[in-house]
Amino acid sequence: MPTTLSIMLKYHPAASVPADVPRKPFNARGANVRRCQACQLPEQGCICAYKATAAADCEFWLIMHHDELFKPSNTGRLIADVLPTTEVFEWSRIDPPAALLERLADERYQPYLVFPADEPEDQARLLPFQRQTGKTPVFILLDGTWRQARRMFRHSKWLQSLPLISFTPERSSGYGLREAAEESHLCTAEVGIELLKLAGEPAAEVLAHYFHVFNVHYLAGRRGTHQDDAEASRQWLLAQQA
Repeated sequence: MPTTLSIMLKYHPAASVPADVPRKPFNARGANVRRCQACQLPEQGCICAYKATAAADCEFWLIMHHDELFKPSNTGRLIADVLPTTEVFEWSRIDPPAALLERLADERYQPYLVFPADEPEDQARLLPFQRQTGKTPVFILLDGTWRQARRMFRHSKWLQSLPLISFTPERSSGYGLREAAEESHLCTAEVGIELLKLAGEPAAEVLAHYFHVFNVHYLAGRRGTHQDDAEASRQWLLAQQA
């Protein structure tokens, strides 16, 4: 029987999760919508044709709250779509993923835990982004609601030794599917875009266009608005596939 972790590592789609895998039902608005089996958007708003992959000299490891896997509005999956090296692990306060612990101990990687350094003890862990020769930078994202991410950060002793990286976004979030706790809070994909920019990676532009298409199409399906605002990004992504 597939484990929850193996499903998360595959990271698509919620509709294919076997019935015997424990899950929190998705009962929010849109639960009964007919969705694409891959991108999880409503069928008329499917964005699979615009999926574009990119290479980067850094990696993302997502530590995901269990509930987040089954939400069609999750944007961490967009990072995994664009950057195939992305890995996803299910968060556990008591039993951290063994595979993740192995990677954290691997000298080939240069991990940064991405989280705002709001407290003095957190600020002492802040490090500026700087590439180390022979190591692959890794950005570790806590993927969940803001309340879930804060709990994951505060209650995971196995994360407390990691250096922190933080940044001040240049603008407020453009994500229209969930209300942010604060104006400065970004969704997971937006954080990924900012980190790729920080690392000087051209993949930032790919993810930015892909996120824009996702955001516009999802909102169109929810509110009945037009998808026209994403036309430039759709054409840009199609050109990358040519």
